Amino acid sequence: MRHFPVVIIPPEVQRIAQSKPVTPEFNPKIPSLPASGSPAPIDIQEALSFTCGLMFIVFLVSLAAKPLAMMILIVGTIAIVLRVRIQFQTYKKRSQKYQATLQRYLLLLESYSREEVKYQRELAIAHSPSKILSFRQQQYRGFFKKLSLDERAIGSAIALNTTDSHSLEPSIHDFGMYLQKYLSGTIYQGTNLSIPNINEHWNPDLVYVDPELNAHIAIEVISSSENGMANSNDLRERFLVNAGWIIIKFSQQQVLENSVACCQEFAKLLDRLSLDTTVLPSFENTSCVSPNSFTQTG
Repeated sequence: MRHFPVVIIPPEVQRIAQSKPVTPEFNPKIPSLPASGSPAPIDIQEALSFTCGLMFIVFLVSLAAKPLAMMILIVGTIAIVLRVRIQFQTYKKRSQKYQATLQRYLLLLESYSREEVKYQRELAIAHSPSKILSFRQQQYRGFFKKLSLDERAIGSAIALNTTDSHSLEPSIHDFGMYLQKYLSGTIYQGTNLSIPNINEHWNPDLVYVDPELNAHIAIEVISSSENGMANSNDLRERFLVNAGWIIIKFSQQQVLENSVACCQEFAKLLDRLSLDTTVLPSFENTSCVSPNSFTQTG
């Protein structure tokens, strides 16, 4: 069973609707902590390690030659004492060097933090809702401008808000008139679209044209008798989608029972694609029909 509304969107329009401005680059590397910690006046752990090592060597050598072991003990002890003395004498210099290294690290970290905050601020501006909307709509202008839309068909159509716009079914006419109140563009009736590949014509119930972006949306209201013949329109729909048209189909029952909710669904489509985000807020207090009746596809 077919669920309505059915929404058919050209792939390029779907891509633009998900696009965002280019993310600013962020290249600085986070600075590394100093390799060693704060120096101590004497490295006690090192002194103990050297002492234990010396005692072990002296023990092994004493098994074969005690005089040699005594000499190693004396020389080793002097070396350890000198090492400890040098550490103690150079402590102030080593401490100053460490503090200088730590200060450089803190300055680099502060600079990195400033760059990161600046980057996050630039990213927030670049990806703000207004920037994203402007970026997408700029792409839409270029996309819809280069398409071969049949402007003669639109030119021969009748704007729904004119005095001659009463040839539609009352429910479709009322639906279109109600929707027109909220749109910046124009809804037309009587649009005769030529499909050259199959030498046919298609007359959508309503056609919405956005004057700013030149977006064209075909609006169809499908009766229960037409629902079973949906596949017969596949070639025509494919031609329109390839030509950059967006198609939305409602069931006749939906339009009859709740045309306001159908208008809200149309506003959601405009908002979802970033074509016009000013329409949907007008329907904030509108009650929707049941979700089972308004399952979106496409």
